[in-house]
Amino acid sequence: MAASASFAQSRIGRGPSWASLLTIAVLVFGAVCAGLWISEVLARITAIWLANAILVFFLLKHDRRDWPAILAAGLLANLCGDLAMADDLFSSCYLTFCNAVGVLIVAVPLGHFSLQDDFSRPKPLFVFYALALGPAPAIAGLLSAVYFHYWIGRDYLTSALDWYATDALCYSIIVPILMTVRVDALKRMFGRDEVVSTLLLLGVVVGTILINVLAAGWPLAFLFFPAVLLVTFQRGFAGGAIALLMMGTYLMWPVLMGGDTGALKTHSLREQIIIVQVFVAVTGFSVVLVGAALAQRRRLEEGLAEAIIRAENSREEALVARDAAERASRMKSMFLATMSHELRTPLNAIIGFSELIHTQLHGPHADSRYGEYGGLIHNAGRHLLSLINDILDMSKIEAGKFELHRELFDLRDVIHDCLDLMGERARQGKIELREDVPGSSLKIDADQRALKQILLNLLSNAIKFTPEGGTACVRGRIEHGMLVLKVTDTGIGIAADQISRLGNPFVQVRSSAGASHEGTGLGLALVRALAETHGGSLKIESSLGRGTTVSVTMPLARDARGEQHVARYA
Repeated sequence: MAASASFAQSRIGRGPSWASLLTIAVLVFGAVCAGLWISEVLARITAIWLANAILVFFLLKHDRRDWPAILAAGLLANLCGDLAMADDLFSSCYLTFCNAVGVLIVAVPLGHFSLQDDFSRPKPLFVFYALALGPAPAIAGLLSAVYFHYWIGRDYLTSALDWYATDALCYSIIVPILMTVRVDALKRMFGRDEVVSTLLLLGVVVGTILINVLAAGWPLAFLFFPAVLLVTFQRGFAGGAIALLMMGTYLMWPVLMGGDTGALKTHSLREQIIIVQVFVAVTGFSVVLVGAALAQRRRLEEGLAEAIIRAENSREEALVARDAAERASRMKSMFLATMSHELRTPLNAIIGFSELIHTQLHGPHADSRYGEYGGLIHNAGRHLLSLINDILDMSKIEAGKFELHRELFDLRDVIHDCLDLMGERARQGKIELREDVPGSSLKIDADQRALKQILLNLLSNAIKFTPEGGTACVRGRIEHGMLVLKVTDTGIGIAADQISRLGNPFVQVRSSAGASHEGTGLGLALVRALAETHGGSLKIESSLGRGTTVSVTMPLARDARGEQHVARYA
């Protein structure tokens, strides 16, 4: 068995060699002669027929393109074996044909659906057993019974059942073992590290044989079952195959030799042979199933080990990436800290001197356009300074270095200041600013500068995207212990599929005309970040042509209630 497994360890891609075909022919010829000799010894009772199982094994271990040559070598050896054992030419040809039918019924479906690759998996095993215990021996048995009935005069049904039993049992015992046992596994079993424990395990089977010998009159053969399974659990397919061979040899030998068969002596010889074969087949089936389960567990363990290794590698890569990101973040922070001073210093000078020019502090200009140009420089400088401040604040928040300076103040004062600051822009765009706040004090505990920055960004967006004649309203409330600050405009609105993009850094949406507006897209991102730094959230509600409402909700440490009033900033 080990030699056969070694021979067919891998499929032959270029066709079987003459040495391979000769090996197949010799094995099949020997199996046929041995089977027919035992049949003659037992008065024409066929006890063992290994030839078909051997031929199926070699077919499954080779590419289907090699099957014609393998079948020819095996069936020719079968025919020669029949003739060598004194069968006539017609009988030999017909019975060889019956064997060929059974072999092909087992091999063709398995080869066609590529199920022969791994018998340690459930699907190939179940398909094989369905074929080997069903149509293959049944059809071959019915065909052979025609010859035995009409040429030899034997009972048709008895002949068919004898053929079926012998063929089916040999298929189910021999083929799965040959397909699953590996030479490397046998070598490991008897290697330096495992040989002692292997011999002890096989000693359990030997002990079971001795028990059955000493108590021959008792039905103790069932003890083989746990003994064989024990060896299978510890040594897999290879150990189970050796234990099964030891058990089968002990049980079948006295039957074939006609000696005292213990608990089976009350049965006829044919019944004894079938009982022993069924017992060996059931035990072999259990060995294959247990071995398959163990192989599946080993595959899962190997897969888990590989997954763990991949996870560890990914973790190490993530740590390296995190370190690189932290280094990059530190470099960015250092760059921004340096650039903060380098950019703000000249910008403050530009803004200051341009304001002097624009306001004509030291007297009128020779040309009025100089005053206009000074105003443009002043406005551009203030806009650039605002952008730089937004970028620096956003960077601090992302780096986790933005610190809140909480204080208790009246929200209404912040709203008034912001509306005053944005009033000139609103008047230039002919937009009406409104506020909707309680009439009494609205004390909150928050970072006043951050809250003012939130409101200025929201008002700036509202004014930017609201056409002439529109309105923008600021509403402040304390609801359920939360500050709710809303800025509502009657502007162009935002498409529903664009809302989810807003609030991310450097993201802008285009108007319905396809034009984008001035800005970096940092405004709403900064608002969201400042709100979340306070433990709050940002929400945007909008529809095209109907305006937008942006809500900022923050938890408060204090509560304040009061009546509201509506003021107008025209």
